[in-house]
Amino acid sequence: MFEADPNLWLQMINLPGFDALMRFMSWMGNTWFYMPAILLLVFGVRLRAGMGVLLALILVAFATDCIKQGFGLPRPSEVDARVLDKGREGRHLVADGAAESFWSLPRREAIETVRASGRHEYGFVSGHTSAAVALALGLVFFFRARKAWIWGLAILWPLLMGISRMYLGRHFLADVLGGLVVGVAGVLLAVALMRCLAQPWPRARLVWGAAFAGACAAGLAAWRLPWIDPAIAGEVAGTLLCIGVLTRLGWPQENTGLARRTLRVVCALALGYGVTWAFGAAYDAGGWPERHLVAFFFGMGGFATALLGAVAVARWLGLYRPPPALPGQSMEIR
Repeated sequence: MFEADPNLWLQMINLPGFDALMRFMSWMGNTWFYMPAILLLVFGVRLRAGMGVLLALILVAFATDCIKQGFGLPRPSEVDARVLDKGREGRHLVADGAAESFWSLPRREAIETVRASGRHEYGFVSGHTSAAVALALGLVFFFRARKAWIWGLAILWPLLMGISRMYLGRHFLADVLGGLVVGVAGVLLAVALMRCLAQPWPRARLVWGAAFAGACAAGLAAWRLPWIDPAIAGEVAGTLLCIGVLTRLGWPQENTGLARRTLRVVCALALGYGVTWAFGAAYDAGGWPERHLVAFFFGMGGFATALLGAVAVARWLGLYRPPPALPGQSMEIR
């Protein structure tokens, strides 16, 4: 599965529009697409369901990065001179280092050369593919899609994403298959967690506490385990923190018109990008190196500030409906 033959076969396809489609799919798999897409789901459609999709994406991102750094396996265009890298030649570090058989790994000298290059942008598993699976299946499960065309899109999107990454020489077949597995596993874990947190708070608190403690432990473990990115572990913890706070204090009533939904999304986008820039600037000003342990607290704080801040601002502006008042009680925003 680490052979270059599937990549070479795809790169020989000369159908009209095929190259443009593959490049478009790969382009849609970048961070610029996922952040506004998630904020649109969370603040424009349904908050609880959108947070479930976000949790799935963050869990998948964390697992994908750990696997990449832990295995440290090369990309096709790095270890085979015949494989083009996004249409460009001469991007290889080793001329003939791909696997020699279906079940074998790339050659040892190729793996060692890539690891010694200092790039650390390893191939296994495909992050584009795992994220596509997380988003597609997350939409199906958390938003309870029943129509056949939605299921078809949820299957087709990750497949096209994986094929595009192979066509562009960025991933082997094994990378794509691994991304599919990681994506499905992340969604199933997120679904299980959100279902447990839907129980009454005294019972849900135990599950939430265990999950949050696990995310914090993973972030602290980055001090000794270099294949863990503390920033992504912090984002997992920050997402769980937001879900826990909203579960405990109450999810806002969001059945409002299009105008209020649009304004909620606008507020979330402004706050999200503003907080991301501010926390990034503060981290750079602190002089900490990449993947420093303090990145965990920046990741957690950034996510919690952006998401909970957007909910608080939307409530303050009256963009959510107040919860229904109980008999004998006045109606007030919680």
